[in-house]
Amino acid sequence: QIPFHILAIYNPILEYSKNVEKKFSLKKLTTNNKSIYGEYKNTNKYEYSVTIKSNYKGNMHASDVLIKIPIYKFSENVQVKYKSIGKTEFNNIDSLVIWRIKKFLSSSEHNIKIHLTLENHNQIYSNMNNTQKVDDLSKVVLQVHKIKNMNTVKFLNTYKMPITLSFKIPMFTSSGMYIRYLKVFEKSNYKIIKWIKYLTESGIYQYK
Repeated sequence: QIPFHILAIYNPILEYSKNVEKKFSLKKLTTNNKSIYGEYKNTNKYEYSVTIKSNYKGNMHASDVLIKIPIYKFSENVQVKYKSIGKTEFNNIDSLVIWRIKKFLSSSEHNIKIHLTLENHNQIYSNMNNTQKVDDLSKVVLQVHKIKNMNTVKFLNTYKMPITLSFKIPMFTSSGMYIRYLKVFEKSNYKIIKWIKYLTESGIYQYK
């Protein structure tokens, strides 16, 4: 289970926050080319498939859901081939596919499929020779391509950067704490409108 940061605001001068354990599940990121070609072949084309499922129930919904899916730096022709909901964009600088879902209903599940081409070892060597600073990922990829008959699919499934997730769930508290009664004493007989807002927000939410 992964922690949420829960913030329940009762009125402008009263605030309560609580860290709790709650699920908002992400299914395993799969890297393969079986669905593209029907069977495994000696190719450098791959597919990422990411599925996200909401575990809250009732009439609630999450808003401003943002999923950042890291793509290997030595990839090209990155394309989102399918998404069941929302909008996507590819951040080439940070090597991220950004998936935005404005409204995520309760007890629902959505999927995204990303196709990409992994550069061959000659291209990687050339890129690394032209780069003064070599990061850890570059070193790992270089070592993998130096080994003959390395199973690239196995490597890609093993070495994955974490997927990050952020969201808000209005009028919901994971802690189960709700205000059932509220009374305000106002000496000046000022007309008071009583109003309570609950808001659940994601904290550091990562999946690898």
